Amino acid sequence: MSRLRHLLAVLAVVASVEATGLAGVIRHDTKDSLYLSLGNSPQYASVGQIYGVVSEQSAFYASGTLIDPQWVLTAGHVVDSATSLTFSIAGTQYTAGSWIAHPNWNGDLLAGYDIGLVRLDQPVYTVTPAVRYTGSKELGNVATAVGFGMTGTGNSGANKFDGKKRGTQNVIDQLYNPRLLLADFDNPNNRRDNSMGSAKPLALEGLIAPGDSGGGLFITTRDGTFLVGVHSFVAAWDGNPNSDYGDISGHVRVSAFNSWIDSVMYSGASIGSASASSIGAQSAAAAVPEPSTLALLAAGVVALSGLRAFKSRRLRKP
Repeated sequence: MSRLRHLLAVLAVVASVEATGLAGVIRHDTKDSLYLSLGNSPQYASVGQIYGVVSEQSAFYASGTLIDPQWVLTAGHVVDSATSLTFSIAGTQYTAGSWIAHPNWNGDLLAGYDIGLVRLDQPVYTVTPAVRYTGSKELGNVATAVGFGMTGTGNSGANKFDGKKRGTQNVIDQLYNPRLLLADFDNPNNRRDNSMGSAKPLALEGLIAPGDSGGGLFITTRDGTFLVGVHSFVAAWDGNPNSDYGDISGHVRVSAFNSWIDSVMYSGASIGSASASSIGAQSAAAAVPEPSTLALLAAGVVALSGLRAFKSRRLRKP
């Protein structure tokens, strides 16, 4: 069994949720302005920010992708315990009327069902929705991860939050079961941080971080730019899933869920204002300040079981 598969094989279910201080952790030797420019490119305009409330004392920030004028695709752990959600895109805030997590989402990030849908009360007419990928050739493509999460460098890991939209790039190195796309954060100065694929980082290499949860992973082909993944988690070899060099990102594979997405959006079925999958992944999140301060984000910590040698390994929701 490969080193990576050995790590992922011993990951267990969500044990607790913590609040973290502070989109996209970047290379230490590359200008942040390039990542900001990438994230704000027109082809990624469909990615917006989600603000969710769980209770009077508990709230969080996340990301999501507009896939229809009135529908946002995001992570299951973003919607599963929310009591209210808003979606901000192109300078306008939209209230969510209903939302749902995939019926198989039970908190197990490695099962690959961490995906959800949000229906807005009003359609968005100022932004073109993302086009979902329907093929099966994601592996090996250069992908762009877009979201509003924490930032920092590969040396420091995610250590601040400025509320800005960034894009980072990575090669989709591996499929983990038919529903998850994986990538690692390669270090330009240390090949030992590589765990899969080429050890040579891309010019705008980076990794998702807390607050990017639910954001979009895109590839561009000769036919256009397509949404291929939903940001789900970060795994770490060093026991600290802070999105520094060597950490691994997991993205739910959109092509595996197109039928479910269509069934929810177009069947006319009623979905509730609280998800059918109320597993409580956000219910333990610490309170966050008012949105204007943008100080805290919710991030899950996944416990491990099994081999003693892997006790310190961790996986966290971005």
